[in-house]
Amino acid sequence: MNAHPAANQIAGVLAPAEEVARRAEALARWRKRSEQVHFFRRALPTTMVALGVMCLCWIGIRSLIAHFRAAPDVATIHMVHPIYYGRSDDGQPYRMGASLAVQDNVNPDSIALTNPTYNQTTSAPEPEMVTADRGVYHKSTKLLDLYGHVRSTDGNGNHFEGEFAHVDMNKSDVSGRVPMYAYGPSGTLRAESYVILNKGEHMFFKGNVHSHLIMNASTPKTPPPASVKPTPIMPVPTKPVPIKQGSVR
Repeated sequence: MNAHPAANQIAGVLAPAEEVARRAEALARWRKRSEQVHFFRRALPTTMVALGVMCLCWIGIRSLIAHFRAAPDVATIHMVHPIYYGRSDDGQPYRMGASLAVQDNVNPDSIALTNPTYNQTTSAPEPEMVTADRGVYHKSTKLLDLYGHVRSTDGNGNHFEGEFAHVDMNKSDVSGRVPMYAYGPSGTLRAESYVILNKGEHMFFKGNVHSHLIMNASTPKTPPPASVKPTPIMPVPTKPVPIKQGSVR
């Protein structure tokens, strides 16, 4: 029995419509897979880079953790009341001490000092002495940096006060770019920076220098012996040294 011509015509129209729908569905699936492939192509390298960065960060963090864990074991060396002896370039002996010295193993060349003292033998009746609240001693260069209430005396009655001093033990020089105050038998002096060379043989002062010099100091706080005469430029009287007759045999 033959189908009706109208039914055959409708079936012919529906067949291409179903084919188009199947093709559209297949095209949608292909586009979806293509988008996934493109996404993974971009995401995979980014993920690999991120993992590499995370690995490096983790290695760095573990190194820091290991360093800080080991730090208490090898951090510092403490020395109570240490005393260092040495000689300057011209052979003059000096002595450096402190109530506490701390040497860091990370930088063993630097030693932190508490209440440091520095003594330098000179031709004066008393040795040159420098004291401070704290300091840092550099072993390789024999340099000493002093901080806080720095006090210095040259052994002839002259005193220097400031908040910082740089001591070159090799050359017996003391300097500081800080305000300082000096006083002694020859008067008083203020300046914003100073340089004292060769155990006080040459002194330079800069910045708002104010001085009151006593050129004819006949009665200093410490009277000089009869054999010592003050120089005409800057008299520096010394302490008397009593000598008893017949005491030397």
